[in-house]
Amino acid sequence: MKKWVSGILTGMLIFLLAACGQVDDTSGTSKGDSSKKDDGEVTIAMTVINQEALFFTDMVKGAQDAAKKAGVKLTVYNANNNTVDQFNSVENFISSGADAIIVNAIDSTGMKSVVEKAKKAGIPIISVDSVIKSDAVDVQVGVDNYESSVELGKYFNDYVKKEYGDKPVKLGTIGALNSEIQIKREDGFKNTIKDNKNLKIVNTVDGENVQEKALAASENLMTGSPDLTFAFATGEPAFIGAVSAIRSQKAQDRVKLFGWDLSKQVIEGIDDGFVEAVLQQHPYEFGSEAVKAAKKLIDGEKVEKQLNVPVSIVTKDNVDEYRDMFK
Repeated sequence: MKKWVSGILTGMLIFLLAACGQVDDTSGTSKGDSSKKDDGEVTIAMTVINQEALFFTDMVKGAQDAAKKAGVKLTVYNANNNTVDQFNSVENFISSGADAIIVNAIDSTGMKSVVEKAKKAGIPIISVDSVIKSDAVDVQVGVDNYESSVELGKYFNDYVKKEYGDKPVKLGTIGALNSEIQIKREDGFKNTIKDNKNLKIVNTVDGENVQEKALAASENLMTGSPDLTFAFATGEPAFIGAVSAIRSQKAQDRVKLFGWDLSKQVIEGIDDGFVEAVLQQHPYEFGSEAVKAAKKLIDGEKVEKQLNVPVSIVTKDNVDEYRDMFK
C-alpha cells in the first residue's frame, strides 16, 4: 500500500511540475570540459517575457539554433508576462546548477536581486533587450530603445513637415505600461516630436503587451479621438492592434501609423498606405548572440559588456527586404 501511495504522489508531482513549469529543453551534444557538471554537459538557461509575440519566438529560435551549433543544452522558460514567475524561474535555474542564465526581463528592477544571487553563485548573467542595471550582469544584448525611438521621431518630424506643413495634427499612443522597454520607446519618440507647434499629443492607451488588450485599447483610442491623425505603437501587439482598429473603423485614409516591430499585419498596412514607418529589430540575432556570449563566458573567454544589434527603419521603400520573414 505504501509503495502504491508513493507512486501516485510521485506521478502527481511530475504532472504538476510539467503543468506549471512552462519549460522547454533544446539539447545539443556536449563539448569539452567547460561545464561544472560531472556529466560534462553545458546547460544555458533562458527566461523570456512571453511566447505570444513573434519577437520573442524569434529570439528563442535564434538561441536554440546557436545552442545546437555550440553543442550545449538550452532550457527556456516562458514567463507569460508574469513577473513573479520569471523571478522564480531564475531561482530555479540557480538551484538546478545552470552554467549561465539569459534574462529577457519583464521588470528589470525587480530582477536585480535574483540575478545578483546568481552572480554570487558563480553563474554568468546575460541580459537581453531589457536592461538590468546591476554589476551582476556580464553582458547586455539588444538595442538602445530610447535612442532608436529618437531616430524614428526625427523621421516623423520630417514626414509631418513635408506632408502636412502648418496644418494642425494629433497623435495618440498605444503602449504597454507594464514594460520598461516600451515606456522608454514612448519617451524617446514623444520627447523628439513634442516641440512641433502644430502637433497635439493626446491620450496614451495601455495594451499591456497582450494582443487582445492591445486591440481593445486601440479601438478606444480611435473612438475617443475621432480626429486623430497619427498613432504610435510601442511594440508588436500594440501595432497589430492598431492596424486592426484602423481597418475596423475604416480610418485608412485619415490615420497614419508609426511604431515598433514588423508583423504580417503591419506589412499589409504598409502595402495599403496607412503604416508609414516601423522600427524593426532583429530578435533572432538577440537570442543567437546571447547564447554565444554565454558559452564564451562559461569557457572563461572575455566578452564585450554591451553587444548592440542594429535596428532598421522600414517603409514602403525597403519593406520587400523583410517580406519572407513573415510568410
